Amino acid sequence: MPEGPEIRRAADRLGKALIGKKIEQCRLPYGTFTGREHLIEDQMVVDVTSQAKAMLIRFGNGWTMYSHNQLYGRWTVNKVTTESRLRRTLRAEFCTDKHAVRLWSATDIDLIPTEEEPLHSFLSKLGPDVLHKDVDEEVLYHQLKSKKCFRKKGATLMLDQRSFAGLGNYLRSEILFAASIHPDDRPCDLSDSALRTWARAIKQVTVQAYETGGVTVPADVAKAGKQRGEPRRTWRHYAFCRNERPCLKCGTLVVRLRYGGRRLDHCPTCQSPHR
Repeated sequence: MPEGPEIRRAADRLGKALIGKKIEQCRLPYGTFTGREHLIEDQMVVDVTSQAKAMLIRFGNGWTMYSHNQLYGRWTVNKVTTESRLRRTLRAEFCTDKHAVRLWSATDIDLIPTEEEPLHSFLSKLGPDVLHKDVDEEVLYHQLKSKKCFRKKGATLMLDQRSFAGLGNYLRSEILFAASIHPDDRPCDLSDSALRTWARAIKQVTVQAYETGGVTVPADVAKAGKQRGEPRRTWRHYAFCRNERPCLKCGTLVVRLRYGGRRLDHCPTCQSPHR
């Protein structure tokens, strides 16, 4: 499933094609949208953004298209004259004078009044969006110390969208590694200094993933991994998908754990338990 950084990059791509443009043609073949094309056709797109793992396309008449890719959804941007050959089920298509923007395969989509976005069943339950410009290390530090987070394991917290919105599986492993946090550590087990380091890692690793297209190691570390002939899934991270490989910092073999059936990779030396 795409995580917050990937959805934000997709929003940037869609925004370049749509913001300030009029929707000249619209198709909404998804069942719940039938007959609602008139709400979008001939409207200007005023904003395209993301909130956690959701995409929000806002129109000048006060309506917003919400979508969540989940496992199979995908947005594409093509020249309006280019015929798509993607073998997926079309959910929505917005055509401007130059571009065709299409959503494929997603099933969690809705058309809602923009003013009612905060009331949406998914958006209303989200915690701080880590990529939002107003969510800084101080906000994240206080979130870690909050009642809802203080006694939860790191492995649980880093996937809980009600605690930290936009994080997913690879970010979980990478943030915990960057902060030297064992997956079973809880905020209540840690010193104030360790909590601030954890908050800093949540912000910095997520922003780096957004800026680099999912790479969470420095450029020189990634380059060295490529030169060793490693596949992309391993050279772009410190811990995630590096199980049974030496830790890039201490040389200990990275170990894979599973929480709720989902993989989490960590270094037993760099991330020794604090309890």
